[in-house]
Amino acid sequence: MLTWKLLRKNLSVPQLAGYVSAGLVGLVIILSGIQFYADTRPLYSSNESFLNPDFLVINKKVSLLSNLSQTAAAFSEKEIDDLEKQPFVKKTGFFTSGRFGIHASLSLSAGGQFHTEMFFEAVPDDFIDVQSERWGWRDGQNDIPIIIPRTYLTLYNFGFAQTQGLPRVSESLAERIKFSVTIYNARRSRSFDARIAGFSDKLNTILAPESFLKWANLHFGDGEAALPSRILVETHNPGDPQIASYFGRKNYEIVDYRGNTSKAAYFLRVVTFTVLTVGVIITLLAISLMLLSISMLIYKNRSTLENLLLLGYSRTAVARPYQLLGLSLTGVIFALAFGLTLTLRSFYTGKISLLFDHPFGDSGALFTFFAGFLLLLLIGFINAWWVRKKVNETANH
Repeated sequence: MLTWKLLRKNLSVPQLAGYVSAGLVGLVIILSGIQFYADTRPLYSSNESFLNPDFLVINKKVSLLSNLSQTAAAFSEKEIDDLEKQPFVKKTGFFTSGRFGIHASLSLSAGGQFHTEMFFEAVPDDFIDVQSERWGWRDGQNDIPIIIPRTYLTLYNFGFAQTQGLPRVSESLAERIKFSVTIYNARRSRSFDARIAGFSDKLNTILAPESFLKWANLHFGDGEAALPSRILVETHNPGDPQIASYFGRKNYEIVDYRGNTSKAAYFLRVVTFTVLTVGVIITLLAISLMLLSISMLIYKNRSTLENLLLLGYSRTAVARPYQLLGLSLTGVIFALAFGLTLTLRSFYTGKISLLFDHPFGDSGALFTFFAGFLLLLLIGFINAWWVRKKVNETANH
């Protein structure tokens, strides 16, 4: 290309090398931070299948007074108001208990039946993270989705089933099993089909949709609304030290509180954000260096540019060599940065897999590639706009 041959004579190799070096360092830091966070995030997330890990479940500690009085075990309105005013609380939700009898039965293919008395509780639907088609209930629906503690299935598989010679049941199989549930009071009863929609590690209770429990309490309950004895608390940061301090003073108990894990997850987010910020700053400095180098190159070739424009070359044709130069250098930086990121990833994935038994797939690397590619397009757009701006300024003089 004639224009490129005329314009390249004033290229400064040290300036371009400086841009490549700074851009490579910045982009490697950004991509490595994104890649590390994508790889390690599952290690710090809750294995709860439906409950957000930022939710805590609290109740009052069991004491002789709470055994003698149900009211002493419940949260008063004053206590609830005080809890909701705490700075670490984002929102609260209350457990609703079923005030009626429940009888469940399951017919076995080999003959015979399981029978048991059970109970239902409910929490607000916005605290539940189950696919909409698997959760919810409306009046007239005969199918009730429920969530049970994972320990119930463990007790059956390794306790009851093993001693009775019955087959063990996986979670996926359990979710396909339907059983009969009859709710009743002293005057009447009604039967429903029930199915398991999820399993819980944090809640030692059987959850049904809140809409169903409100309907059932209205038609089969004793009419007495009780104060909540357990509360769900959504926090801004589950690792906040104020949480343990406040609940300790109030003699509240946090169910299955993973404070150290929450703090580690919070620390991971802070460190990743800091690393990404450093990488962004270095990348911005590299982009500034690139734009400055191009500006100086255009200034040195000012007379050549003016002559090309007088000869009939369009501004687009004159600007294109500089635009292609910036895009090519950025593409080289991206390719090298992504390769170095994958190399760094290979060093820590093996160690983390041994420590946490956590498999690493390709989804995290694919996400990092697309994030880097979008950044490449952004830098290319900035370069093209800047070159066109400088060429126009030269042409207008």
